[in-house]
Amino acid sequence: MPSISTRKGSCLCGAVKFEVSVPEPKFAICHCAMCRKWSSGPFMAVHCEGDIRFTEEKGMTWCRSSDWAERGFCGQCGTNLFWRLADPKTPMLEISLEALDDIDDMTLECHVYIDSKPDRYDFKDDRPRITEAELLKELGMTPPD
Repeated sequence: MPSISTRKGSCLCGAVKFEVSVPEPKFAICHCAMCRKWSSGPFMAVHCEGDIRFTEEKGMTWCRSSDWAERGFCGQCGTNLFWRLADPKTPMLEISLEALDDIDDMTLECHVYIDSKPDRYDFKDDRPRITEAELLKELGMTPPD
C-alpha cells in the first residue's frame, strides 16, 4: 500500500493556498461536459484523502455545479482548483493536477466519462477508459435520466 503524501498547491494569484493528502501519485482525466466547460478542456484531477487544509483562502469560492457535486475555484484569478461530492456523508475530493506545486512523479491512471469525450481531441495512451455509468456504479450512485 503506497504511503499518503502531503502536497501543497495554490491558485495562479496566490489568494488560495492549501495542502492536501494524496494517497497515490496518479491522476485521471475527466471528459464530462461540465468539466470541459469549467476548464476549457478535459479536467486532469488527483484524488485526495480527507479535506483541504487552507493556508490562504481569501479568494476561495465554491459553486454547486450539479445536484451532487460542487467545484472550488479562486474568485480573484479564476483558477479551477477542486471538485468534490456535495454530500458530506460521501466524501470525495479531486484536485486539479496543475494546481499542485510538485507533480513530477504523477502518472496517468485512467480516463473517465470517456463516452462524453468529443471527437475533436484524443489521447494516445493505453490507460483504461471508464464510461459515466461504470464510474457512477463504482461510486454507488445512480446515473441521471
